[in-house]
Amino acid sequence: MFAFNEPKNLKNTLAFIVFLIASLVIYGWFFNVAALKSIMPDYISMKFNTALCFILLSLSVMIQHAEARKIKLLSFLLNATVASIAAFSYAQELFDADLGIDQLLMPDADAVMADDPYPGRMSPITSILFIAIAFSLSLIKLKVKPLFIQYVLHSVTLMSLIATIGYIFHAPDFYTLNFVTSMAVHTSVAFLLLSVSASLINFRLGLSGIFTGKQVGNIMAKRLFLLMFAATSIFSILQYFGHKYNVVTNEFSMALFAVASIVVNIFIIWETTDMLNKKDVKKRLAEENFRLVVESVPSALVKSDRSGTIVMVNKQAEKMFGYDREHFVGKKIEVLVPSGVSPHHHMNRESYNKKPESRFFGAGRDLHATRSDGSEFPVEIGLNPITTENGEMVLASIIDITERKKQENIIAKQMIELQLKNEEMEQFNYIASHDLQEPLRTLSNYIMLIEEDYDEELNSDVKLHLKTMDNAVSRMSLLVRSILDFGRLGRNKVLTTVNCNKIVLNVVEDLGSLIQNTGAKVEIKGDLPTLNVYETELRQLFQNLINNAVKFRREGVPPQITISSTKKDRDYEFSVKDNGIGISDKYYDRIFHIFQRLNKQDQYEGHGIGLANCRKIAEMHGGKIWVESIPGSGSTFKFTIATLEYETTA
Repeated sequence: MFAFNEPKNLKNTLAFIVFLIASLVIYGWFFNVAALKSIMPDYISMKFNTALCFILLSLSVMIQHAEARKIKLLSFLLNATVASIAAFSYAQELFDADLGIDQLLMPDADAVMADDPYPGRMSPITSILFIAIAFSLSLIKLKVKPLFIQYVLHSVTLMSLIATIGYIFHAPDFYTLNFVTSMAVHTSVAFLLLSVSASLINFRLGLSGIFTGKQVGNIMAKRLFLLMFAATSIFSILQYFGHKYNVVTNEFSMALFAVASIVVNIFIIWETTDMLNKKDVKKRLAEENFRLVVESVPSALVKSDRSGTIVMVNKQAEKMFGYDREHFVGKKIEVLVPSGVSPHHHMNRESYNKKPESRFFGAGRDLHATRSDGSEFPVEIGLNPITTENGEMVLASIIDITERKKQENIIAKQMIELQLKNEEMEQFNYIASHDLQEPLRTLSNYIMLIEEDYDEELNSDVKLHLKTMDNAVSRMSLLVRSILDFGRLGRNKVLTTVNCNKIVLNVVEDLGSLIQNTGAKVEIKGDLPTLNVYETELRQLFQNLINNAVKFRREGVPPQITISSTKKDRDYEFSVKDNGIGISDKYYDRIFHIFQRLNKQDQYEGHGIGLANCRKIAEMHGGKIWVESIPGSGSTFKFTIATLEYETTA
């Protein structure tokens, strides 16, 4: 029912035992059961008021950890009631008065018949111990001087322990504690349990902290205490019975006790030494493992004290800075700092010592260190405060980022070059497209002039040739514009949070005439997500795929187009499925290249640029596009969109 390894559970267990003892005594008083009021006929009985106070205090201890305001108030009332009863009882003893509280709740008929001058009155020492515990519990709630309160409770434990030992060995001087009247044997036991229980409220303080802690010293204290307590108790009891029944002489008994104590102490010392040696071996293994880890770390590690003196380095630090380990240790950390910074470095160290915490330096700004030859190199540094047996230390992890800086510079240079190339390419595309359009317009104009000015003089063959030339010029002009559009795709892209359902519905509405004329049906299966995307470009992607699904339909079969999406890890996978003519698998990759056509111009309109645009748009969104198809049964175009900072399901 209870877990004794938990101080809180042990506290409640001990308090419950006290509650049970006091309840049995109360029962004995109500039903006149002498064995419950007094454990043995020759011993003093626990008074009714005493049992009542034990019940109230044990309840107060058990509800100490409750946070409800009403329960806290109840705890104060219980403590105050006990303190009042005990104070009034002790006041009667001091001033030789009778305030009528001793017999108020339960008359002590046996004491009256025995002509006891104070029937029903708890002993003075009992009153004092009740007052000490009641005030301690009240102050614990107020969080006033917890260590002082803990030692008050320990003093109650000591006094009740002395009284209990006195009863065990029939030594009245122990359980009277120099008072005229003494506490009952089960009163002393109840005080012992209750004071220990109350001290476990702040179990980390005082003697409680010694026996409840989890460090090596605490574990040893518990083991030694149990061994010594068991040994002392056994020898004392044996010596007591030896004296009582004259089994051995005084001298023999004392000599045997001394020898047994020495043997037990030697055994305890052996146990302690063995335990400490095992702990020391574990500690050394842990230290050795830590040393091996430190030496194998690819970063340079430098440990220094609060004054900036280096106390430890690893092999990587020796390689990085060019110092031998012997030259490292004992030097100031400023030896690793560039000369321009070192005069002010101590201020940075003092600032860090005021608020030591894990920090990282070097990312996003230039930070340099100095080698033994005076050369400087870029670094990133992580500082971590650590506590050692020699006090507070700082462990610095240093990474040489020289190669990374070189790569970053190369990448930055390449990015600039790439940007310039892109700008040149865009300018070239524009100029080339403009320059190509001009002669095409001129050629088209002259064809139109010839047809208008020499219409009557041209025979049918010439007119047919002119018409063919004009169609070719128109196709060339369209191709030039397509190239220009392909180059400009994504040039002014803007991220927008968009509902993909809305995009598809708008595309279907724009293609309404085409869809109506062909009898096509477009269905959205399930809900499409809301994503952070380039709206104009994504709209064009859906438009191209739906337009192609309608265009490449089977003769006499109305197009059926189904659009859906699925979440795949960090991406969304969209699919546009149709029941059209299908595509052979040998053309799966070719169709996404610019100006690649699989069908003749007179069969299906187009210039082979739509799917190339689709691939470019998918890649702009961190995704890809592909096709799955069965010739004659339809195709499914799939593309992925990488989820950015925002996503929801519509």
